[in-house]
Amino acid sequence: MSEAENTRAVLRSQEPNSQYELPWNREGEFEIEALIVSQSKDDLLVKVKTDRGENHLTISGFLPGRVSGQRWRLECLRTSGRIELLDGAPLE
Repeated sequence: MSEAENTRAVLRSQEPNSQYELPWNREGEFEIEALIVSQSKDDLLVKVKTDRGENHLTISGFLPGRVSGQRWRLECLRTSGRIELLDGAPLE
């Protein structure tokens, strides 16, 4: 196999994964709609639906009041493998 054929094979094998890269797997800001599963003193456990199923995420931060069982739009920041809450608003 030539070098060019080998490179094309690698690129083809990477394409499907890049289509399904989830925003919380990359560093930087992102926004999600999530169901708040539970809230502790400093963390939120949320469930996010994607086209590949459901994911549970732990987000550092706090929302006011009793929010478990509610759906929220959350603005988050991922840095150094940690997800932090920037802002949130309940969904109706």
